[in-house]
Amino acid sequence: MYPLYKDEKDFELYRRRSVHIGPHLHKSLELVLVLEGSLELGIGQELYHMEKGDLGLVFPELIHHYQVFDTNPCRSLYLLASPVMAGPYQKTLQQLCPENPVIPAKKVHADVAYALETLTGRRKKKPEDDVIRQAYLTIILARTLPLLKLIEKPTPGDGDLIYRTVSYISAHFTEEDLSLTGMARDLYISPFALSRVFSGTFHMNFSRYVNEMRIDYAKHLLAYTDQSVTEIFENAGFGSQRTFNRAFREYVHMTPKEFRDANQIQPS
Repeated sequence: MYPLYKDEKDFELYRRRSVHIGPHLHKSLELVLVLEGSLELGIGQELYHMEKGDLGLVFPELIHHYQVFDTNPCRSLYLLASPVMAGPYQKTLQQLCPENPVIPAKKVHADVAYALETLTGRRKKKPEDDVIRQAYLTIILARTLPLLKLIEKPTPGDGDLIYRTVSYISAHFTEEDLSLTGMARDLYISPFALSRVFSGTFHMNFSRYVNEMRIDYAKHLLAYTDQSVTEIFENAGFGSQRTFNRAFREYVHMTPKEFRDANQIQPS
């Protein structure tokens, strides 16, 4: 999954191989720049194709996902930032959203590329980093928002079961005792109706959806933190290391240690 789940930071920036990421949401602004290959960005029921150099903006609290159909190597740069870092654009990010979230490469301003390149190169934590990051984020938004047609952000109602489902899972997937029946009880719906959401909308059952969320979170912790494997499987919601290792090998086709050895890097 994406590098933001619990304990969200105000600002995160990553270069990584583009992979399928299931429906999720969070409170951060998310920018994705395709560096190599192509990527499909899904928001709600719409799917937007992205080629090299295209920039996508996902506003906070919107359900979104990624798919990769390209057989060639695909890589993207992901930036996640709290709306509080957006300065004068904070209210815009919280109340509006793009009708089409993708800016074609030919329209991406040179200032955006420069800002992202500069931010990517800042690897050492310094006292002034937050101020600098906020300044560059403001430049990025100043150069991108005028290119987007912004509309009022849809407000999920009590009847929006898909939103409620994704929101609930995002908030509780690291809890070991998370269950379909417990979730159905908390959402005041029947387990049967909830099962239909997973099979009909997410095309997988509840257990697989939760396990994918947990495994993707564990992959992030393995790659971007120094937590031990024991800490990671506990923080990701697995009841035992044996269960974690078995699920990890099933989804990733390598052990957690092999994944960490091959992928551990420092955040930009």
